[in-house]
Amino acid sequence: MSRAERHPGPLRTLRQLPGPLRVLLCGIALNRMGSFVALFLVPYLTSHGYKPVVAGTVLTAFGLGAVTGSFAGGSITGRYGARTSIVFSSALSSLAIALLGMVTAYVPLLLISCAAGVFTQVYRPAATTLIAELTPPDRLVMTSAAARFGLNVGAAAAPLLGAWLLGYSDSAIFVVNAVTSMGFAVVARIALPDTAPATRGAAAVAASERYADLLRDRRFLLVIVAMFLTAFVEVQYQAVLPLQIEQRGLPLALYGAVAAVNGALVILLELPLTPFIQKLPMHLALALGTALIGGGLWLFGFSAGAWLLFVGACVWTFGEIISAPSIVAYPALAAPQPAMRSRYIGALVTAQMAGYAVGPSIGTALFQVDGSAVWAMCGILGVIGFAVMWHGTRPTSAAQAEMA
Repeated sequence: MSRAERHPGPLRTLRQLPGPLRVLLCGIALNRMGSFVALFLVPYLTSHGYKPVVAGTVLTAFGLGAVTGSFAGGSITGRYGARTSIVFSSALSSLAIALLGMVTAYVPLLLISCAAGVFTQVYRPAATTLIAELTPPDRLVMTSAAARFGLNVGAAAAPLLGAWLLGYSDSAIFVVNAVTSMGFAVVARIALPDTAPATRGAAAVAASERYADLLRDRRFLLVIVAMFLTAFVEVQYQAVLPLQIEQRGLPLALYGAVAAVNGALVILLELPLTPFIQKLPMHLALALGTALIGGGLWLFGFSAGAWLLFVGACVWTFGEIISAPSIVAYPALAAPQPAMRSRYIGALVTAQMAGYAVGPSIGTALFQVDGSAVWAMCGILGVIGFAVMWHGTRPTSAAQAEMA
C-alpha cells in the first residue's frame, strides 16, 4: 500500500467517505452557520430596553445551559444512540430558539435561554460519536479535521448573516436559526443511520469513575484554571464588543465583520500553520496562545478607529491558532494512564464551558461601570493565564520534555 493510500489528503478522504457521513459533515457546517442567536442576543435585548448587565445574564443563562447540555449529551447518546440524540437536540433547540424571539419578560427569557443552551449542545457529543462510528480508524483524524473546517466555515459566515438579518428584522435571527435547526433534525432523521447505543453496563462503569486522582494532579489543575481564564476572556467579544461598537457610534455590521475575521483566518491559516506550530515546545505554544488571546482583546479598549479592532481580532485569532491544536491533544497526553484520558478531557472542556458561561455577566456588569476596564481586564488575565499555563504544562522531566 502506497503512502498516499495509507495517509490520503483532505479531498481524497472526503470523496471516499460514506454518504451519511458526508451528510453529517455538511449538516454540522450548515447548522453552525445558522446558529447566531448567541452572538446577537445582547444587542437584541438592549435594543428592547434591557440594561447591558441584564442582557448579559440572559446570555450567561444560555452558557450555563450549554454546560449542562454538554454533560447530558454524552449520557443521552449512550442510552438512545447518536441519530436519536441529534434529532432530539436539533428539534427541541429549534422550538426553544423560536420561543426566545417571542418572549419579552425577564424570568421567562432566562429560563428559555437556558433551555436553548441545553438543547443546542446535546447534539455535539452525538455528532462526534457518529463520526467515529462511521469513519475507519485510519481516516478519523482527517475526517475530524474536515468537521472542524466545516464548523469554522459556519462560524465565519454566521456573524455576517446574523448582522444582515438583524438589520432587516430583529426577529429574523430567531426565525432563521429555528428553521435551520429543525431542517437539520429532519435531514438527520432521514439520512443518518441508527447506530446501536452503548450498553447500560458500560455507561454505568463510566459514570462510576471518580475524579479524585485528577484533583491530586496539581499541575493539571493549573491548566484547568488557565483554560477557564482563556474562555472567560474570549467570550467578551460576544458579550461586550457589540456594546463597545455601538457606544462609539459605529455600525453594528462592523461587529459582524470583526467576528468574521476570526473565523476566516482560522479557516485559511490553522491547517497550513499547524505543522510549523507543532515544532514549538507544547508548553510554549499553549502559554503563548493564551497571552495573545488576552492581548488581542486588550486592543479593543483603545479608541484609535475601526482599524484597531481588526488588528486586535488578528492578534486574538493567532493566539487561537497557536494554542488550539496543542490544547486538544494535551489532556490525553497529561493523563497518567489511558483509563483516565476521558476524565482529563472532560475536566478541561468543563472549565472552558464554565468560562464561556460566567464571562458575559461579569463583562457586561463591568462595561456599565467603565467600558475600557473590560479590555484592560482581558489583557491582565491574558498575562496571568500565560504564567499559569506555562507552569502547568512545562516539562519537569526528560520524558515529559520528549513528549512535548
